[in-house]
Amino acid sequence: MPKPPPHHPVTTILTKQLVRDVSTFPRHHLGSQLYSPTPTIPAPTSSVLGSDHVYDNIPNPLPRLEGKENCTLTIRVPRYFLTPQSRKAICAGRRLWGTDVYTDDSDPVAAAMHSGWLRGAWSADVDETMLSLDLQPAINTAGTNAESEAATSAQTGDDKPPTRLDSPPPTGPVAPPPNVDLHLTLLILPSLEKYNSSVWHGVKSRMWGDNHDGMSFKIERMEWVDEGVASRNEERGGAARRRRLAALQGPGAGKRLNGVLGAVAKAAGKRQANIGVGGTMGSKMAQMVRV
Repeated sequence: MPKPPPHHPVTTILTKQLVRDVSTFPRHHLGSQLYSPTPTIPAPTSSVLGSDHVYDNIPNPLPRLEGKENCTLTIRVPRYFLTPQSRKAICAGRRLWGTDVYTDDSDPVAAAMHSGWLRGAWSADVDETMLSLDLQPAINTAGTNAESEAATSAQTGDDKPPTRLDSPPPTGPVAPPPNVDLHLTLLILPSLEKYNSSVWHGVKSRMWGDNHDGMSFKIERMEWVDEGVASRNEERGGAARRRRLAALQGPGAGKRLNGVLGAVAKAAGKRQANIGVGGTMGSKMAQMVRV
């Protein structure tokens, strides 16, 4: 007589009701943030210390999200944080609190691994066959796997792996394809009374009580992209561009620019005097400089 399959506890998360509750709020996309964790040396007793890696990744914090319920934010993950070595450190670090809905100081990549989107990585002494990576927890979410499969097959064809997923794949979390970057779209949700701990897809999340002073998020979408070498490690947006411009100009750049504009204005005034009172070229040049 064959042995009965091992019993796995079923965890049901009522995410659908939470998403429905915030659906009346305006939906805005808040832009993107670059995933750029800080490597650090863990304490000697830390669980991060494994047989083949000795560092921890501390994720950069998300922006303040109060009052942004039902909005979305894209996390841009460069491909070098998707290597097996990086994913091992993320899995071991377990810097996430909650189950399917996580605190806003949780690691978004760890959340994607824990909730069944992205496959984690483990040390050689871990038997991955015991992790039940193909077992999907019972999650009451908005949207279905069938809807996700229909959306991705329409974009990529049945013979190609999907580049975009709108729900965790029914066959289990997927390993990163080679030579691609990752975009994780987060749905912003309100703070919960309690964030439960669970073991999903080989990752154990942490528990947090009723005193979280921030917001929450869940993974809304996952997409493989090629950002290119030029922009892969740079923040986007007007503020980020201004900071890069200031860095390129270096100290004293503002004084040099004002000196150039002053010389142009002086030359424009001389040109206007040569043309005469009725001339317009000098006045247009001077106006352009002033503007």
